[in-house]
Amino acid sequence: MNETLEFRKINEIEEKIIITSLTKISSEFQQIINDFKQFLYFSTESLTSRSKFPKIFLISKDQNILLQSLNYDRIISVGLYFGFIKKGNFHISIECAEFLLKNNVLSDLKKLYVNNKGEKSILYGNNILKNMIIKFPISLRKKDLLLIINKNDEILALALSKFDFQDIQEAKPKDVIAINLIDKGMYLRVSQ
Repeated sequence: MNETLEFRKINEIEEKIIITSLTKISSEFQQIINDFKQFLYFSTESLTSRSKFPKIFLISKDQNILLQSLNYDRIISVGLYFGFIKKGNFHISIECAEFLLKNNVLSDLKKLYVNNKGEKSILYGNNILKNMIIKFPISLRKKDLLLIINKNDEILALALSKFDFQDIQEAKPKDVIAINLIDKGMYLRVSQ
């Protein structure tokens, strides 16, 4: 069995992929990545693992100091799961979005609030229908990345908008307003 395992700081190519992908979401990401790129780590797991794509982790200053003193050739994850790289694009994780939101680092990420019915449906991996929405941003544009949030202000999912704000007004209740990219229920649906 051929096994590849790598855990290291991100290189310049990975940094460019992350910055290019994230600045499409928000121009604020350029400065954010510059501020903590020395704390971003690249990880690949065994080829037999569920994930075939390299993962990126954000570690704390204390974790960084500890890693420098260890031989970390068998480490596969540490810190906050930041996202993964697939086909030259970086895909942000829900954990990263939640971290950035809670720390007021990313102010212009758009939020779409859903009702209880919508919350349940989204956690089963379904897309977001108009009749699930409680509130959406007036600045909404087609293909915007959205945080899907429940009544308790908890992030449920990341989604991609299919409509501009004015078009949602005319949509039917069963129309798909946003495509569910990743949701918290995914962790329960994936085989362990």
